[in-house]
Amino acid sequence: MEGGSPMTLKELARLAGVSVSTVSRVVNKNDPNVAGEEVRGRIWDLVRQTGYVPNRSAQSLKLGNPPSQPGSRRKIACIFARTPDGKTDPFFSQIFRSIEYECIKNQYEMTGVYTALNLKNTVQNLSDARYDGIVVLGRYSHSLMNQIKKGSKNIVYTGLNPISDPYDQIICNGYETAKTAVRYLHTLGHTCIGYLGEKSDEVRYRGYYDAIQELRLPLRQEHIVEAEQSMQGGYLGGKKILTAVLGSSEFVATRPTAIFCANDSTAVGVMKAFHEEGIRIPKEISIISIDNTEICQFTSPMLTAIHIPKEELGKIAVKTLIDRIEGGHSLPMKIEIPFTLVTRESCARPAG
Repeated sequence: MEGGSPMTLKELARLAGVSVSTVSRVVNKNDPNVAGEEVRGRIWDLVRQTGYVPNRSAQSLKLGNPPSQPGSRRKIACIFARTPDGKTDPFFSQIFRSIEYECIKNQYEMTGVYTALNLKNTVQNLSDARYDGIVVLGRYSHSLMNQIKKGSKNIVYTGLNPISDPYDQIICNGYETAKTAVRYLHTLGHTCIGYLGEKSDEVRYRGYYDAIQELRLPLRQEHIVEAEQSMQGGYLGGKKILTAVLGSSEFVATRPTAIFCANDSTAVGVMKAFHEEGIRIPKEISIISIDNTEICQFTSPMLTAIHIPKEELGKIAVKTLIDRIEGGHSLPMKIEIPFTLVTRESCARPAG
């Protein structure tokens, strides 16, 4: 509030249309359970717009730490390593929002957002800006990290793929989520389970493949379709599966009874493709995915998915990065966050 009184929690609550206690728990504790995603988003948008500074200084004084000095705010960059525009991807956008919120809460500035698609320019920008730390989201590669470290020595990676290089990593194990999804379908009685998603260097495909082998289930290549992990990719992949297994307008005897999709967006696309052909979900085929973004509750039928704690991934990534920047630790840390299965309406026992 330029030229006026500092923004207060009470004023922030009035603007957001919620109670002071709700604003306090969202801003000072970043509590994901205190309000819905839309309300939390509205509060944090107001924090950015008004320049409200969460009360980290008071907390620091209680711990005997001096408050940050004016002009000493440190800068953090975020790199989307997987998608052209991660901020529009339902999965990565939720992690990014949590990262951004945690930066604001801790009086760090998120001043750079990049993709790894134009690596040369990204690395140059990182070097020129001299960031105090970098958060890397999405698919990891040795060559990518070797380039990114030129921009800062303080790096944290977060995603579904565990890494072997000596960097801090906050992960939810994508390999195990995939195996859990396949095992769940098997407990329902499915023995012919297809896969839709990316395959190259993709831990979710490897988890699917290994689970099929461990359960001694048939692995039919016509039921494994490599597709971009997006709604469009899922839709086109669904059409490919239908082309491979449909004879006239009927399924052939070797049809899959269930499909594991690498993420929610892919599942939404394949569901549309099946709906267009009059294939009933889950009566004729079951669908399961990974991520559990908000869209799962708005598909018809509602989508069964493995829940990835996206807000926790972002929050803990920033906390870990700040701890490294401020000298709290020097050895590489690995934190693995648990996942959960959320059963809804898109999976059932196979017909017959």
